[in-house]
Amino acid sequence: MELYAYFTGEPQLCKFYSIDLNKGLFLSGKTGVGKTVHIKLLRRLLELNERFKIKSCQQLSLEYMEQGSNVLMLYGRNYIDYIDRNTINQSYCFDDLGTEDEVRHYGTQTNAMAQVILMRYNLYQNYKIVTHFTSNLTADQIEKYYGDRVRSRLKEMCNWIEYTSDSPDKRK
Repeated sequence: MELYAYFTGEPQLCKFYSIDLNKGLFLSGKTGVGKTVHIKLLRRLLELNERFKIKSCQQLSLEYMEQGSNVLMLYGRNYIDYIDRNTINQSYCFDDLGTEDEVRHYGTQTNAMAQVILMRYNLYQNYKIVTHFTSNLTADQIEKYYGDRVRSRLKEMCNWIEYTSDSPDKRK
């Protein structure tokens, strides 16, 4: 129902579920409960010009290993002030946050997703560009893996929707 409230924007449901339409979504739950499937289905409900792109966190990290900081700029877009805003007003859903490892590009080791999150936070703060996430990690695990700074920014940027522990694995 929280997802329904978010994508319909029904005021009473949003108020009841504490959904802020100016924020993105953070779908959290165990493996196989349908987080990615739901985000892909809900994406289809949007007009073509409003659809967000979906990017695997693991794939983003591998791209960083190969291409370096250009990947961070592509998905984080922290140079927005220097280019036409209309060309980068792009929302993303980063799928499976927490499945990626810290990676190296030549001698530089970084957690590419943590960097992208911090950059996307600046886009949210300055331009209200939303970012969505799916993850198997809980808020506490996010803090342990990425630090309290990233967790705090995710909480501010996103409506957290947690699938319950009794949600069945739909792949079985």
